[in-house]
Amino acid sequence: MSKSLRLLFSSDFYTLEKSVQEQIYHEFYLLVYPMIYFILRDHAAVEDIIQESFLRAVRKAPLLQDIDKYESWVKKLTRNVTLNHLRKHKRNRDELETELMLCIKETAPTSDYLGSLDQEVELKLMREAIISYINQLTPAYRQIIAMKWIHNLSYKDMAIELGVTEGVVRQRLFRARDVIKQKLLEEWGTGK
Repeated sequence: MSKSLRLLFSSDFYTLEKSVQEQIYHEFYLLVYPMIYFILRDHAAVEDIIQESFLRAVRKAPLLQDIDKYESWVKKLTRNVTLNHLRKHKRNRDELETELMLCIKETAPTSDYLGSLDQEVELKLMREAIISYINQLTPAYRQIIAMKWIHNLSYKDMAIELGVTEGVVRQRLFRARDVIKQKLLEEWGTGK
């Protein structure tokens, strides 16, 4: 964590010089923007969430004791504000469609291996169905799927990023995959 951002936890934010306050906000912004944007895919909403998260961090930061956990605390606080925003607005989002389509294309058989045009069409429809199933998952499940399938993070890295144990990560990933598998079984009569 940068020296500027550490001031958020070691000083009274409102007594700092304006330039230092701006630097702290800038560091905070750079730390959390990618995570929030990945979940929402809406720059304006991300800006609002960063501001709300920052204000909460300013209010609650002086209460924290363990300096080594500040960065994970900031990320967890921001993730929670983001998930609350999603619950509040209950909008369906297609934030994983492009990334997951690329991931599925890399792992699925190509047309060189398919015997017929019918199989190719069926595979394309199944890919689209899987993306649709993923987009219907809860934000927490979509996030864990993206961390594994797109970013290829280890269970340990996902646990650190989310501020939970590896067991919780494995459980969430299993449950998310199971939801997709059940939908495949219901609609396609197949599943892995």
